[in-house]
Amino acid sequence: MKYVLTVLALIGVLSAPARAEMVSPIMAEDAQIKLGIGERPAAMFVTLHNKGAATRLIGATSDAFARIELHSHEMGGGMMRMVKVDDFAVPANGMLTLKPGGYHLMLFGFNADADAPVQVTLQFANGQTVETMATPSVRQKRMPHGGMHGH
Repeated sequence: MKYVLTVLALIGVLSAPARAEMVSPIMAEDAQIKLGIGERPAAMFVTLHNKGAATRLIGATSDAFARIELHSHEMGGGMMRMVKVDDFAVPANGMLTLKPGGYHLMLFGFNADADAPVQVTLQFANGQTVETMATPSVRQKRMPHGGMHGH
């Protein structure tokens, strides 16, 4: 009997860390940060894979930026313009892609080295956070004919 109780206690102790350690069902992939030209803000793009219940991306923080906002594009007066939004839906067992011309993060007040990776913490409505790393790169200036300046 003493042996059985000892074994049960040992099993409980060994399994406790596995139960206490929760792995986020959301993973960030292919994070990119494009620095703004001059004083313009940077933009961040990333793909989020959600293997859990639906949630919403509600914010982001980074020591490398003064503030981060969620933005989308919408048509207004025949022109495409960026608008600040409160959140992005992250579907259950699905994907959310932040990309140029669509949903993206606007990063203001860059205060780090352009050649060093920076950490960005993504915050979700369900209380989860996801850390992702990206090395900022300089955004290329578009030329009137559609080409890129500095190529």
